[in-house]
Amino acid sequence: MVFRFLRDLASFWRRQRKNWRIVVTRQLFNRFFNQITMQFSNIYIRALGASPTELGSVNSASSLIGTLISIPVGWLQDRYSLRKIFLLGVGVSTFVPLIYAVSNHWLMIVPAMILAAIGMRLGSCVVICDISLKSEDRATGKALCEGMGSAPALLAPLLAAYLITVFGGISVEGIRPLYWIQFVARVALFLFVALQLGEIARAKGMRRGGLLGGLGDVFREGKALKRFILFSVVRSFTISMMMPFRAPFAHEVKKAEQFVLGWMGTASLLVEVSFSTPLGRLSDRIGRRKVFYLLTPILCFSNLLFIVAPSPELLVLSSLLFGFDPIIVTVVQGAMTPELIPSEYIGRWRGILGFFRGLVSIPAPIIGGIIWERLGPHYVFLIPILVELLVRIPIMVTLPETLKRGQPTSK
Repeated sequence: MVFRFLRDLASFWRRQRKNWRIVVTRQLFNRFFNQITMQFSNIYIRALGASPTELGSVNSASSLIGTLISIPVGWLQDRYSLRKIFLLGVGVSTFVPLIYAVSNHWLMIVPAMILAAIGMRLGSCVVICDISLKSEDRATGKALCEGMGSAPALLAPLLAAYLITVFGGISVEGIRPLYWIQFVARVALFLFVALQLGEIARAKGMRRGGLLGGLGDVFREGKALKRFILFSVVRSFTISMMMPFRAPFAHEVKKAEQFVLGWMGTASLLVEVSFSTPLGRLSDRIGRRKVFYLLTPILCFSNLLFIVAPSPELLVLSSLLFGFDPIIVTVVQGAMTPELIPSEYIGRWRGILGFFRGLVSIPAPIIGGIIWERLGPHYVFLIPILVELLVRIPIMVTLPETLKRGQPTSK
């Protein structure tokens, strides 16, 4: 059975277009070097002098810029060269770790967050993925991208912990060299994509319409979009409120040191590597909604365990279970998103979603910091559990199953 599964994946890889394979290959290496700094970035900002509320404000800067540019970028993606837009985003993202590396005060991180938001919007590969994959391949393709992108990164958090130990422990000077390593890697990855990526061809009619008129077309042509926006932005709010504080909570409240933090990162990635592709295939067979109902209770339990964990081992276990969160985003939310709208409107639809997600993500980290300081750190992670159970699941019940078979892919 295992060999048959691997043969199916090899066949799946061969039948996809070169540009999709190039983007996935870049994601594989980019994910590794992102994971070197990810577990320690917010601890680094705290070490540069930021309070919990100030840490939230730094993360809000990224959301603010992302919100402002989401709709214009989506409109541009429907009208102009996806290759040029993608390369511009990858190029902008290259300079983010450089700013981190030279910073000596938390306010200096704000420009890096702004560039990160611009680079993420312009350099997003989701539209390329949306256009390149059939409906019956979409969840598998997105999951395979996440799974392959996570496999090498399994070692990255532990490598980061080792390097931090070599450089002096969890401190500004102990973490800083990681950003120099990430900067060099991003320069190399930009050159790789610039030399290998071809133009992305799309269906006719995808470049019609002005900015405002095009947005109206999206809602006329799509189905259940307003409910899906609510479903999506609720998650954006809770994850933006919670994520800046996971590593600081583990380090400051639970007293986790660098190797515990490293194992936490590796545990989450292990779940992505092991389950992304099988659950993507399952989503392409039984539907997006059923997989969501299957995984959401696991995610809620992971947060509860994170709150009460009395030992490093249970912190790692909670992170292992939390690894199902990006799978929900990939195989459910990510697969449903382009299936609610005709393909010629995908860029604008992604832009609208990005705008509303960014809008709620602006105050979310600040609110998380206020909750940390006024109510207590535990509440930052308790509230998302209640939101999943009382808001997201009821909304999903009202959404249509979007899986369709036999849809043609664009040339």
